[in-house]
Amino acid sequence: MFYGEKLRQLRELHGFSRNELAQKLNVSEQTIGQYENNQITPRLDIMRKLPEMFSVNMHFFNTPSFIKKDVILEGSIAYRTKDRNSRKKINNELEYLTYSKTFIDYFESFVTSNIGGFELLKQKTNEIQKNSFKISDVASFARSFYELKSNEDLMSKLEQSGITILEKDLGDTIDAYSGFTKDEKPYIVLGNFKKTAVRRNFDLAHELGHLLLHSYIVMNELTNREHTEVEMQANEFASSFLMPKLEFEKDFNSIPRKTNPDFYIKLKKKYMVSIGALEYRAYKLKLISYQENRYFWSQMTKKKYRELEPLDDTISPIKPGKVRNLLSFLLENKLITVNDLIEKFGIKLEFLIFLFDLKIDFFDKYCDKNKEVTKSKYSNVIDFEAVRNQLCR
Repeated sequence: MFYGEKLRQLRELHGFSRNELAQKLNVSEQTIGQYENNQITPRLDIMRKLPEMFSVNMHFFNTPSFIKKDVILEGSIAYRTKDRNSRKKINNELEYLTYSKTFIDYFESFVTSNIGGFELLKQKTNEIQKNSFKISDVASFARSFYELKSNEDLMSKLEQSGITILEKDLGDTIDAYSGFTKDEKPYIVLGNFKKTAVRRNFDLAHELGHLLLHSYIVMNELTNREHTEVEMQANEFASSFLMPKLEFEKDFNSIPRKTNPDFYIKLKKKYMVSIGALEYRAYKLKLISYQENRYFWSQMTKKKYRELEPLDDTISPIKPGKVRNLLSFLLENKLITVNDLIEKFGIKLEFLIFLFDLKIDFFDKYCDKNKEVTKSKYSNVIDFEAVRNQLCR
């Protein structure tokens, strides 16, 4: 039996409309709809193309769907303005989060880890918001809660607190989005399209702001004006969180020429944010005048720093590490095997490489013990020694 629901899920997971998939398979859009609604079964030549196209096995479509249904609260997802009115985009990302959570829940079912803390942070920040309307107060508490000394550690700190951070191709116009699953698990999804390390840091802080400030808001019911206000609040949170007021004021006042972007490079190294974000923070704190602000941005344009700032091409972005580290731990300790994954879910390894943005050779060492594994810069989020201790009890 052919399960058309699984074809729809894969189509949306890969970002295809019915028409786009129809063109790839050289059939009509109506035919794709009939496949998905179980009105007709694909011809043999189509059945041979689908597994190759979606990195699944031949029998994948002959078994019921294994993903959990309705696990994501659509209204909680903080899309950027350009994406919130695109039904296709929303369906694609909901499918992506649903698939991701299904696999992550499966991986986590094998271990007990010491990851957590976000729930407590959320509770505390809710209390702060009841007594204060200042976003800066929430940001200051959050930074203290995470004991964040260097912004370079932000990715690891967020993952260690229980936020699942994923990375995927969101296109060249989308930075990131965030939201909660129905079991109240926080997720942040980052775009991987030419993102600099400092802009990624700001994206992370921006999405943390949404998770802490706006979980009670039904995002898809906001007007465009209300949505813009919510985005501005998240930006204010990120700025205050990454550049604490007193420390930043002291550092900024040591700059000899506040209108010259080149004098911001030292602060960029320290705070791991863009030169533009540094100047904007200073301007909002009234450390720089309106005239100085205008001259600064004219210099940014003249030096072509709006396109590429100094250090942007030398500081490597840190990639999310939770899922990669967890999967590595399970495979290395033989809690699961490559064959388990292939047989249980009816997928090829390329499916997981696509889903979790893994390196193309990620599974090589688990298939061929003689191969070397390339090293990359990932956050270290799982205390494997603690996990091992749990398993040995």
